[in-house]
Amino acid sequence: MTQLPLPLHCYDEAGRIIPPKPLWWFLLLLAKSWLIFIGSMTIRGKESHILAFWYPDKYALYAALAASLPALTAMVLCSLRERLWQHNCSRWVSLFIGLIGVSTFAQLSVYGYHLHTIHYAFDNGIAIGITGLVIGVWYCCTSRHLRYMLNDWRH
Repeated sequence: MTQLPLPLHCYDEAGRIIPPKPLWWFLLLLAKSWLIFIGSMTIRGKESHILAFWYPDKYALYAALAASLPALTAMVLCSLRERLWQHNCSRWVSLFIGLIGVSTFAQLSVYGYHLHTIHYAFDNGIAIGITGLVIGVWYCCTSRHLRYMLNDWRH
């Protein structure tokens, strides 16, 4: 009798490993500019003020939105995994990993742009963002759950 590598709550009804919650939090961190953008659009009359608070330079907003697109695509792929498996498509798993890497690198580039525009002065928001990215990358590199999940999804 073989023992499961993860606890039972880590599996769905079909026996496949589900994504861990820290992965979803990391993807949300990578897509935070879209959350800010959508959140600002829900408040009528104050859209530009809210966006100007988070992104004083409109080009920084555009860069952050573009940097978040791979993370959004990875979230969509992850949420549509059952449909992709029904169509015998497994190549998306490698794309999923690549999208997370591209989005992480793009977010670091956006933070570098922000640092350059403020002449490398300390900013709490940038420090928290970079710390979150470092913790997320560390989690993705060391998570046993994530490694088992990706291996399970490839087969």
